Amino acid sequence: MTNSDQLLTEEEDSTSSLAKVIIGALIGATVGGIAGALTNKRVVSRINQTVKDVGNAAKDAARGVNDTVRGVGDAVQSVAMGVNDTVSDVGDAVKDAAEGVNGTVKDTFYSVKGTAEDVNTTVKSTLDSIKHQSEDIMESPKDSIDVPAEEMLYKLVPVSPSKPES
Repeated sequence: MTNSDQLLTEEEDSTSSLAKVIIGALIGATVGGIAGALTNKRVVSRINQTVKDVGNAAKDAARGVNDTVRGVGDAVQSVAMGVNDTVSDVGDAVKDAAEGVNGTVKDTFYSVKGTAEDVNTTVKSTLDSIKHQSEDIMESPKDSIDVPAEEMLYKLVPVSPSKPES
């Protein structure tokens, strides 16, 4: 090692030592200042008050968050209940409509069935009446009518044994 290198190393060591001394002095002064401040009752009282204020602010913030969450929960519950009520009302309306349609269809079916049965009965009755009347008509010509001989008409029809050839 040369003289200049040795000089640089000693200078670095002294700079490093000086920096350590300065840092130590600053730390010592800070700790001393804090220790001195802590011996002053007014400073300690202000620190305590500040800590209490920060704690109260944290408690108030937590309460505010709790109130907000409760409000959101109540709103969500209210919306859910409204949706449930609406769905229930719609379900009841659809059920009532379905029951009404079912009743109308049944009434219509029974009405059509009754009409068909009435038509069937009427057709059968009409056919029976026509059959009975036709039987009466068929029986009427079997009776003979007495006409006196002088009132009888005869029709003369020429009878030729052979046809003339042309």
